[in-house]
Amino acid sequence: MRNLVILILAAFLVFGCMGGGAPSGSTGQTGGLPQIPGTTCEPAYTFSDLPEGVLSQSADLGVAVTCGAGKKLAVKLDGIEAGSLSPNSNDAQQLSLSFAPKKDGAVKLTVESDGKQVYSLDWTVKPLGSQDTKGSDSDGVSFKEWRAVAVDVGNPINAGSAKIFTKRLEFRSQPGTDIIVELRKDKSGKPGDAVASVERPINVTTLSENWISFDFAQKPALSPGRYWIVMKIKQTENVRIVSDTIYIHNVAIDKQSSGNDYTRQMFLNVNSVDGTATESSWDPLPYDKAYSVVLTSG
Repeated sequence: MRNLVILILAAFLVFGCMGGGAPSGSTGQTGGLPQIPGTTCEPAYTFSDLPEGVLSQSADLGVAVTCGAGKKLAVKLDGIEAGSLSPNSNDAQQLSLSFAPKKDGAVKLTVESDGKQVYSLDWTVKPLGSQDTKGSDSDGVSFKEWRAVAVDVGNPINAGSAKIFTKRLEFRSQPGTDIIVELRKDKSGKPGDAVASVERPINVTTLSENWISFDFAQKPALSPGRYWIVMKIKQTENVRIVSDTIYIHNVAIDKQSSGNDYTRQMFLNVNSVDGTATESSWDPLPYDKAYSVVLTSG
């Protein structure tokens, strides 16, 4: 009997020190209390409205983020990444995705969070310049009268074409007359060195106003800065008799104000004997107006 009591006491001491045999699945926390399951912080995004874009100009898409720490938010234009950010906290934050379109027209804009799409928009991007064609005003362009329109490139792009809302008068057209459109760098607020040039017969224009495209063969790469679209006429026959002329549509902004800094005109010096013309100076227009001329990406 004495030996049995000793064995029972020994067994009690051994199992008591081992914790009494906790049941399977126990949390094992001190004091035997069950562990509180962890909560998952799922990212959530709310996006602001995005206005119409402009070629090469920076745009900002506002996004309210919660639980986004460490997630890469990437904005893509037609599947090509154009900007990104990574929230550094799971707290609610108001952030901004910045990007610049490299093409104009219809663009598919998407936003991905670590590769998963969380936003999609059919976005419209305008070309650089003025598309306004209201009214009926126009200015002539001939071998002795040139026009120039400036556009400001905000981020690097490739220039595809210049489009001009223009017309001609048929009875003034002569063989051998071409329209020349040049893309030039800015030099002290006026057209400088040429970057690209397009030459087309005058008969590409019509008797009524239409958008005529002048496509640059090499699609020159443009860095940020101001560029000028220069419009002129090359006339090789009978320049002393009549001047072939096309008419560039314009819209008055303020006829009481002097010409703006993004339009220029040049009246060339014409030799009265042989009819040849030599360049003079680029001057402001008589009042504030915009020509219907744009620069596009393609």
